[in-house]
Amino acid sequence: MGFLDTAKGWFNIGGVKLKLEGIGPTVPKRGNSLSGKAVLTTKSDKQVQKMAYKFMLKKTSGSGDDRHSHEYTLGQSSLDTPFEIKAGETKTLDFSINYTIEETLKDKGGVLGAVGKLAAFASQESLEYYVEAECSVKGTALNPSAKVQVKVAD
Repeated sequence: MGFLDTAKGWFNIGGVKLKLEGIGPTVPKRGNSLSGKAVLTTKSDKQVQKMAYKFMLKKTSGSGDDRHSHEYTLGQSSLDTPFEIKAGETKTLDFSINYTIEETLKDKGGVLGAVGKLAAFASQESLEYYVEAECSVKGTALNPSAKVQVKVAD
């Protein structure tokens, strides 16, 4: 049974589960901070070594075989203090991420904004914003993570 328990621990089976809550569905483009809660649960005693939080942008353009994506980190924060979580316990951690969203050509008004919007449409550009959290658990190769998609508005 020892090998099976080790393998389950390595793949985080029955280990720490992570869920994000309290993040508003809309993030202000001209804002500078967002906050939320990371909710951790487990079925066995574990040690969480680190929590990492990121606000990300995934920019996709092109079509068919010419379609490509790039991910950009708009802001990040972390909790570097290790802590224990006991079996059956639920631990809620508040977090805050400072961020900056660069203004693009299509964000400008007038003729420049129209040109930027036309270029984005022609290249079939799509933007996906999301908040992601990951925790590093001692003895686990596959760290638990969670992701919540948000919209960015003016």
